[in-house]
Formats: sequence, C-alpha cells, structure tokens
Amino acid sequence: NRFWERNSMKFDLTFPKYAARMTRFLLVFLIVGTGILFAWKGWTYGAAWALGTLFHILFYKLMVVKFNQWVKAEREPEFIGQHLFIFTTMRFILEILCALAVVFSPLDILAFLGGLLTLPVATLAERVVGLIKE
Repeated sequence: NRFWERNSMKFDLTFPKYAARMTRFLLVFLIVGTGILFAWKGWTYGAAWALGTLFHILFYKLMVVKFNQWVKAEREPEFIGQHLFIFTTMRFILEILCALAVVFSPLDILAFLGGLLTLPVATLAERVVGLIKE
C-alpha cells in the first residue's frame, strides 16, 4: 500500500478504525438481541431488532467505503470530514423512512427502534472499553 505510506501524514485513519470497532460492538448486539427476542417474542421481534441493528452496521460499512474512495481520490481532509458529517445527518432521514416502512410491515416497530438504539449503547460501550484499556 504505497498510497497509504505516501499519505499517512495527510489523512487520519482514526475513522476507519473507529468504524471497525463500532461494527464489532453492533454485531454483538445484533446476534445477542436477535437471539433473545426470537426466543422470547417470536420472529417479528427478532427480525425487527436485527434490521434495526443491521442498519447501523451497513451504514458504517458504507461510510468506510466512501472514506476510502475519498482518500484514494486524494480529497482534502476537510472535504472528507464535511461529507462524513453530511452522510451522518442524512442517516436520520433514512432511519425515519425505514421506521415508516416497518410500521406497515408485520415486524414490531418497538423492536426495530430498539435495534436502532443499539448505536448509542455501542458508542458508550466503545468509550468505556477505551477508558479501561488506558
């Protein structure tokens, strides 16, 4: 990866590393939450939780792909930061549209919203683990 060697001082790779950690935390929440809800309440709850959590996993994957594309295109760090912010802001609109779709499906809306709320919990868990490691 000569490109990364040439540009290691220009680009901060904190975001891809953070996204990878968050994806791992979200994956744990997806597996555990889906298993518990499927066994306890049935497939409509388990599937809704899984979709809510999977939304954020896929969102982070998309953000890393876009980040890598921008870095390879040698975009300025300010451009990358601004566009990551724009994508994050647009995520809320997409979450609302997904929630509306779930309302009109057989899936449980509260379980879907619970799956979406795994992101703040994962963020806090990631920070606590980071503090413990220090």
